[in-house]
Amino acid sequence: MALKEQEQITKNYSEDLLTELINYQGENLMGEIVRLGLQQMMELDRDEHIGVGSYVRGEERRSQRNGYKSRQLYTRVGTLALRVPQTRDGQFYPALLERYQRSEKALVLALAEAYIQGVSTRKMKMITEKLMGREFSSMAISRFSATLDAELDSWRERSFEKEYRYMIIDARYESCRVEGKIIDIAVLIALGIDSEGYRHVLGIETAWGETSDSWDRFIGGLKQRGLEGVRLFTSDAHPGIHPAIKKHYPGAIWQRCQRHYSVNALDLVPKSQRDDLYNMLLHAWDSDTYKEAKKRLDKISVHYQDKYPDLAEFISEHGWETLGVYDAAPVEHHKRLRTTNMIERVNQELKRRSKVVRIFPNPASCVRLFSALLKEWHEDWVTGRIYLDMEQLSEFENQKTAHQQERAPADELSSIKEQRITVV
Repeated sequence: MALKEQEQITKNYSEDLLTELINYQGENLMGEIVRLGLQQMMELDRDEHIGVGSYVRGEERRSQRNGYKSRQLYTRVGTLALRVPQTRDGQFYPALLERYQRSEKALVLALAEAYIQGVSTRKMKMITEKLMGREFSSMAISRFSATLDAELDSWRERSFEKEYRYMIIDARYESCRVEGKIIDIAVLIALGIDSEGYRHVLGIETAWGETSDSWDRFIGGLKQRGLEGVRLFTSDAHPGIHPAIKKHYPGAIWQRCQRHYSVNALDLVPKSQRDDLYNMLLHAWDSDTYKEAKKRLDKISVHYQDKYPDLAEFISEHGWETLGVYDAAPVEHHKRLRTTNMIERVNQELKRRSKVVRIFPNPASCVRLFSALLKEWHEDWVTGRIYLDMEQLSEFENQKTAHQQERAPADELSSIKEQRITVV
């Protein structure tokens, strides 16, 4: 489709949408905004499938428009009456609609299960009825869950066909009902960046807690599914993570999250000293080389040795753990790899949605909702913008290899000299 034609079509859709909103007289304005937005995106999606816009002739045409079919979409802003575009070849269905519905179904099922099992309150019953326009039975929930679980299980257990150079892993906790008791379970999540620079959601799993065994199973499970090519793992300093990485990926480098590390460090000084310490840590981590960063961390340790010996020891003994990126990635990648911020943003969205449920009726319900949400993030990432320029990594690896080759003859000569001295 020609660029000018596409721009004109988009402009016309936008003008029509604005006119409808101005003339809208109903009560649920937010619902109408969502409905019109989804309707417009479905129209553009159909145009892309056909190859040309409405009333446009062209060799790019691959099918014909074939009217609409009605469908209700149940959302958190009410039930939306949509007109789903169709094509004569029968091959078109708006991907956006299916993806949007998936996470909404998971949320509704979690709420419905919670109400039926007595975890929630009457408010949850009102929410589910408003979302879906009816009450739920255990049989209906089981039927809905089976279809959704089959799709999500297949995605969650898929094998990997690419190499993932960088990994970021973390865990969050959610309240669940288990055998009549309410307990906190750990939700382990793994994100990866592939050799082309795109982000992926690679794993989600629940465990009774962050233990050495749970992290060993989780990271080992990623390897069994074909995860390979990893240069760097970024995580917090939970004692179970690093041993699991060394066991399953002995050649990979571990990067301790600098944000988590700074929180631990700031706890070792009074509030009056925290701003100065934080700025000094940032100054060290902004260094261009490992040698420079390590030197600055050592100076911080010496600076606080007399007044705050615990802090000085913490930096001298564990500061190097925050510098893994220097050996694994080019400087241009450090900002996005030296912390777990990428996964923290995902966790914020998961928290926003789980807050509605409050207490999950069972771990399976938690996995279902989070899998649906993470699958949406994953699909947006792999079809969106490149997150990191991986050509910079290739240049970094080439320079590192060249440097090692230059040093090899000098090291060999030094070894020969030592042997001669020993003989003499």
